[in-house]
Amino acid sequence: MRFLVFIPLIILLFPFSTIGIGRTSVYAEFDSAGNYVCNPFKKELETNIFISVVNQINQQLEFYTRSYPNSTAQEQHDFIMKYQKTWDVYNKSKQCIEALGINSDEVASLSEHVKQTIAVPEFGLFSSIVVTLAMIGSIVIYRKFS
Repeated sequence: MRFLVFIPLIILLFPFSTIGIGRTSVYAEFDSAGNYVCNPFKKELETNIFISVVNQINQQLEFYTRSYPNSTAQEQHDFIMKYQKTWDVYNKSKQCIEALGINSDEVASLSEHVKQTIAVPEFGLFSSIVVTLAMIGSIVIYRKFS
């Protein structure tokens, strides 16, 4: 008796369990090695990927600054630049949608905080030494030839 109840149930559910077999994943724009591949035939999907990556970058920095409110600009820069794979997808996705004729700045943009954070130079104390040496060198050269 129970067997008769399970047979129609199995017959009814079996097609639903095989529907997804052989279909391409939503993220078909990533090859088997995980590298981003632009798909020029799916503008909407490429735009959604770009928006998602921009939001992810913005949220990562926002979460970091909430977790570490006293962090320096250099520490924030170091944190956000650790996500190199995310930045690779961001750059490739941006190039892709711009090649498709879509203005990336109109679709999504990095927050001002992220823009300022990634602009922080990675030189630290070294930059002030280089500037000082350049100024001394230019003064010496100026005095020698004047």
